[in-house]
This record gives sequence, structure tokens and C-alpha cells, in this order.
Amino acid sequence: MAITHSVILGSVVAVLAASAVAAADPPATQVYTLTPSSHGNPEGVAFDRHSDAFFVGATGDGTIYRGTLGDPSVVELIPGAAGKSAIGLKVAHGRLYVAGGATGDIVVYDLGSRCQVATFATGAGGFLNDLVVTERGDVFVTDSFRPTLWHVTAAQVRDGHGTPEAISVAPEITYQAGKFNLNGIVALGDRTLVVVQTSTGGLFRIDLERNGRRIQQIDAPPIVGGDGMLLDAGRLIVVNGPQLTFVALDHHASRGTVVGQLTDPTFRGPSTIARAHQRYLVVNADFETSTPPFTVSAVSRHAEHDDDDD
Repeated sequence: MAITHSVILGSVVAVLAASAVAAADPPATQVYTLTPSSHGNPEGVAFDRHSDAFFVGATGDGTIYRGTLGDPSVVELIPGAAGKSAIGLKVAHGRLYVAGGATGDIVVYDLGSRCQVATFATGAGGFLNDLVVTERGDVFVTDSFRPTLWHVTAAQVRDGHGTPEAISVAPEITYQAGKFNLNGIVALGDRTLVVVQTSTGGLFRIDLERNGRRIQQIDAPPIVGGDGMLLDAGRLIVVNGPQLTFVALDHHASRGTVVGQLTDPTFRGPSTIARAHQRYLVVNADFETSTPPFTVSAVSRHAEHDDDDD
């Protein structure tokens, strides 16, 4: 079997081991190649269930690639340009949202026309790393260098302009100079977020309240190197190092337990993850060697989710 499972904790081990023997092996990992791989390391990935396509961003010039599960080549969709960068990606309501890293820009594209329909500037000195779009259309973006969570409202996206709200995450989250701090982000609801701090591995719950915000560190083992994240079937999946780490959060998201890890021989410095039907799309950013061609690995969803509805 191409996928390697390890560290399934507690009683879940026996259940999964028994089901693995009884069930057929999941399909082999599929690898998709960015063609051409000439725009810098890939970083973000997003899957669009309406078009059955996935999108990958390039750090070097902001090129956006498009791929489908049935084609091994991921091709250029939106050309990049000098001074642009595409780090975190999300798709919602026919739009592609891009966190622009050191550019300080949050960019929105219309997928139908491929046109850029909005840009929101946060200024210099930060690194916009990942973002999430809530059900009602608000956008929240992590900044790895400034202790700030950026907020763009659904109305601003519709209007195509506006000034992002800067939400301080200090002093609850201590930023370390010269290191990547807040990175991956997921939404538990319209006003509740979970973020990971790459340098320390800490997970934090952020509640956005009428009179401000409340931040608490989740009681969970540190996931040092935590990068992109995905919430799937009640489990938080964190890309860290060469693997995916699965965390079960309690009802209040105040405590987390590591319940499994997954790695694969095709992973090359993975950065982030998206779900595409019964597969996880994992971007091989390969920042350690930066050796093209760059790829995306599609691995079968974790065994404990195989029977979940799509």
C-alpha cells in the first residue's frame, strides 16, 4: 500500500487495524505535476466542488494553476507577474481568494472570467500566510510576521474595495522575531477560528465577540512546524514536517488529542492540504531543495473517514 499510516493512538488502533485487514487497500497515491514548474515553489491549494477542479498558487510571481483529478498535469490558469505572490488559497462562491505573503495583499479573482476583482492592502512588513472564508463570506487572514489577524468583510469583497480590519492577537499569542508565527487557519463557525503557530506548534482558538475578541491556547501537544490546516469530519488536520497530523478537538475546541499521523513516499516538503472528495490534496512545496518539477500528491482520506459521506 502506498500510504503509510503511523501513530494511531488509544483504542482507535485496534479498530483501524481490523478494518485495514478486512477492507481492500485504498487506491494508490496520485501525483499531479505543475506544468511548467517555472514560477517558484507552490504553496497553497484549494478545491472547488462546483467545477471539480483544484487550484495551486506559486510563490515566485503569483501564478495560479488549475488541475483536475483525472489529469496528471496542473496547468497555468492565471498568469503571474513581478511583485506578486500566492501563498494561501481558498475557493468560495465562484471566487478564488489569495493571501499574498510578503506583498501584504489579499487578492480576489473571479474564476469564471479569471479577472482580478478585488485587492486589499495590509501594508509592508508582514507575511500573509493563510486564509479562511466563512459561510457568510467574511475573510480572515493570518500574518506570520505581525501579531495581527486581518479581516475583510463579505460586503467589502462584494464592493471590490475597502480597508482590512487589523485584529491584534497580542499578548495572548507571543510572536517570535525572525520566525514564522501564525500560519494555518480554519473556521469552526462565522465567529470562531482555530490557528496554528508554526514556530511553537501551539494551537489557539479565537472567538470574535461583539466587544472584541477572546483568545485561548488549546490544550494539545505542540505541533511544531504546523503549516496548512483542514477541518474534516470533526478532525483538525495539520500539515507539519513530512506528514499530516490528525487532532481530535473536544466540543468546545479547548482541548485536542493527536489521534493519528499520515505520510506518503511522494511527499516532498508538504505545505498545505485540501479535501477533494475522498482524497487529500497535499502541495509539495519542497522549500528545502526547490527541485522542479513541483507536484501535488493526492492521498486517500484517512482510514477512519472512509465511510463518511462525501
